[in-house]
Amino acid sequence: MNIVFIGSHLGYPMDRTPLGGGAMVGLRLIRHWLREGACELTVIGSGPQAPVPGVFYVRLPEGGGHDLVRLSELAYARFCRDFEAASTAWLLARREDLPPGKTVVLINDVSEGPNLAALAKAGYPIVSLWHVDVVDYFNKIYLRGLLAPERLTRLYERGRRMGLRAVVPDLLRLVFEKQREAVARSSRLIVPSRAMAQTLGRCYAGVRPGDGLERRLRVVPWGSWEEDTPPPPESKIRELRGHYRIGPKTSVLMTLSRLSPEKGIHLLLEALRLLEADRRWAGRDLALLICGEAAFMRGAVYQRRLRLAAGALRRTRVFFPGYLDAAGKNAHFRLARLFVSPSVYESYGLNVVEAMQAGLPVLASDHYGVHELLDADCGRVVPYASLAEAPRRLAEALAELLPQKERLARMGELARKRAAGMPFARAADAVLAACRESLGSVSPSGDR
Repeated sequence: MNIVFIGSHLGYPMDRTPLGGGAMVGLRLIRHWLREGACELTVIGSGPQAPVPGVFYVRLPEGGGHDLVRLSELAYARFCRDFEAASTAWLLARREDLPPGKTVVLINDVSEGPNLAALAKAGYPIVSLWHVDVVDYFNKIYLRGLLAPERLTRLYERGRRMGLRAVVPDLLRLVFEKQREAVARSSRLIVPSRAMAQTLGRCYAGVRPGDGLERRLRVVPWGSWEEDTPPPPESKIRELRGHYRIGPKTSVLMTLSRLSPEKGIHLLLEALRLLEADRRWAGRDLALLICGEAAFMRGAVYQRRLRLAAGALRRTRVFFPGYLDAAGKNAHFRLARLFVSPSVYESYGLNVVEAMQAGLPVLASDHYGVHELLDADCGRVVPYASLAEAPRRLAEALAELLPQKERLARMGELARKRAAGMPFARAADAVLAACRESLGSVSPSGDR
């Protein structure tokens, strides 16, 4: 079996490029399959180097030179279209070497992916990896959750039937039309959580009449992977404790992600402001480590917003360690008492898994994948009925958990055990099995 793995975020050095969980999952899949000799693999990305030495890698568009982390929304949309055209043309020009009957197209991105209608018409079975439900993300971040995602998709379908697709701005077509095409053309859809599968089911139940979406959906939680990085020496831990002024009575919170509005770090900072106003917290020594670099598009503006909010805190020391490689993450995890994932939108939560793997209890918002990961023994889930009440709910949870040092330590050990029971190899094998299944299915090539 041939797999052509297409991901615009592939080919970048992930030890220093803040591209998010989808790019990291793609890298890990390539490493696993190459090591296992599981298939004939071709990788198409836009980054400057092969994701893994020895894999056949094609960089598109030719000439490259894209600095993804600095693109605006409109510039990123142009990049998406350039990559779409180049990756589609490259594969269609090589049908003799990569025949549709023996080749699966695996897409690692939705909005950034190839022209799926053209590839399906050529006979290629398509498997899509869903790292983001783009419509739901767009709704939560840009529309502040005003409508349920299924209402948005129904509105788009109505406009589509009325022939309005041509007048929709291209940025919105990348959100709505590309996601619809991924549902319509994919033989298998791999999603990391049951909640995401349910949302897609509500949004796209009628996209392929007579071909139930639930038959093609596969829920595959990514789990945890082993790093080849040795544990940090105690001297490094002592150095960091001195740098951040962490004493025996310091309660250290940690969050780790790209700095982007959907990660909800502003809500955590507001929660800490509320805690500071509570007299019961007077005199407590509290530090927050906000680990990560600004994401592309709105990340730089958001980072400035976070620094301003952090500077307004009076008793909580907030640090921005920047982007951490594997060794840096391991060292910083050792400093923390509690990991916080306050995301407004999160498709799964790889950072939550990493924290659990390091033996940290987790306080998380009620996002897509959290119930696949956490239970009451190793973490706490805080639902946000509205963003306005999120800081208060986070503050209440922090006020309850932080004084219970021994309880948090027990939760951390249980979190470590739970993460150990979710090996990434199981997920990689499940994706490979879905690719094999898709070769035996009929590729949808009609007008959807």
